[in-house]
Amino acid sequence: MSLSMDAIANNTAKTVMNINILRQIEKDLDIDEKISILFLIVEDYANAFRDIFNLFQKAKTENSYIIVDYVKKYPENWEDKILEALCILNNREVTRKLRISFNDLDLQYVPKIRLYSKNINVVAKCLYRLCESLNENEQKLLLNYVKSDNSNYESLLDDIDYLELHMLYWMQIKYITISKDGTHNLKKLLKHLEKFEDLKIISIDLEKFENRLHVVDTCGNFETNDKNYLHSIFPKGPFLTEQNHKKKIQPINNGLCIIINQMYFEKEYETRFGTSVDCNNLSETFQAFGFKVKIFENLKRKEMLEKIKNISKDHGNKYDCLFLCILSHGYRGGVISSDEKEVSLEAIERAVCCMELKDVIKIVIIQACQGKIRGSINNCLTTDGLSDASVSEDVRQFTKFLIFMSTIQGFVSIRHKEQGSWFIQEVCKILRTYGNQLSFFECITKIITSMQEKNGTIEGTQVVQLPEIRNGRLDSDFQLRSVITSAF
Repeated sequence: MSLSMDAIANNTAKTVMNINILRQIEKDLDIDEKISILFLIVEDYANAFRDIFNLFQKAKTENSYIIVDYVKKYPENWEDKILEALCILNNREVTRKLRISFNDLDLQYVPKIRLYSKNINVVAKCLYRLCESLNENEQKLLLNYVKSDNSNYESLLDDIDYLELHMLYWMQIKYITISKDGTHNLKKLLKHLEKFEDLKIISIDLEKFENRLHVVDTCGNFETNDKNYLHSIFPKGPFLTEQNHKKKIQPINNGLCIIINQMYFEKEYETRFGTSVDCNNLSETFQAFGFKVKIFENLKRKEMLEKIKNISKDHGNKYDCLFLCILSHGYRGGVISSDEKEVSLEAIERAVCCMELKDVIKIVIIQACQGKIRGSINNCLTTDGLSDASVSEDVRQFTKFLIFMSTIQGFVSIRHKEQGSWFIQEVCKILRTYGNQLSFFECITKIITSMQEKNGTIEGTQVVQLPEIRNGRLDSDFQLRSVITSAF
């Protein structure tokens, strides 16, 4: 039995898209968005430059539908490609008019997972991100670097600012190459990207394609045993830009870690063997960074929420950072208490986000399933979940907050009955290794990336897992301070 998405029909795009709808979509797009979409949906990158450049020239001189013209010429699977490209561009104004749930689109196309693509060449997606990450001066600088390697650079592009058009030209002259069969040559470009400090993450992604490490460049069905699904890295989000976190990194000198470890349940949920390993691992890890650690076990719903609500009352608020780690069974959107009641993520967030802690960095780490999509268990691997009148509030209490989930919504979370959960193992390993060298967000990047190496077998089927960041509202990055070196 494979673990796959069951919420969205596979023919969503063909149901809502046709040529007339595409014409309406084009009316709402700027020329730069049109060029980006064309860049993403191209099939034959080695020979696409002239086609796309001619369409670009046409768009400058007349009111034309250049995307429509392209898909008429290259009609294969165009509906899915266009819809996925719109998701990658994050053009919600356009997709809203299609009356498709954003959550459904995100689940079907997973646009925030950088090294996964369902219908679009994943290397092209990575190159698009590169274009979006460079400001105007950086784009000019990169173009100058490339032109210095190519003395006969196409003069038609002298006054063209759209970097995607230049990249298509680079592919035509074989300065870089990408193809559907997984063969890529990006060495010359990577040489220049090393000179841009803010592009490290993108460079790492492209290096994986260049070295063909852990990346399968395919466009296919999305299932939890699809390895492309795993190739995620910490996404840019509205809560923090890469530029901001480089400028604002707060040192943590005084931290509190609360661990709620749920091992035993009343009758329906199985005993969570292995969770004690996770609990001890977390405790030792945070103690090594000077955190005061408090552990609570097998709490009922009322007890769990009271413990969280009373953190400031019981432990004060004279600390820089609070980590709340909850290890339990779960369901989509929450965790299960020891009395087998549902505790929603929203309830946890409201409990921890109080005015007394508004100035404290609050990180919630959840090890629990977030859905019922699962297979049977074998002797060692198991899953953390079942298979089958307004009030005015001060918004400041919800700042400085982030939830780091062991798995994305709708999917199971894997736990080894002897070694502990995959997610907590990686969290502790990465923090112990890099916590006092890298910022917290850089550590998250490594945690998500390292999870791509994790795979196991449940009833003969390969299973994999991808963590998720939710409700991120941190206004600065931070770094832990190691105080017990011998613990490592």
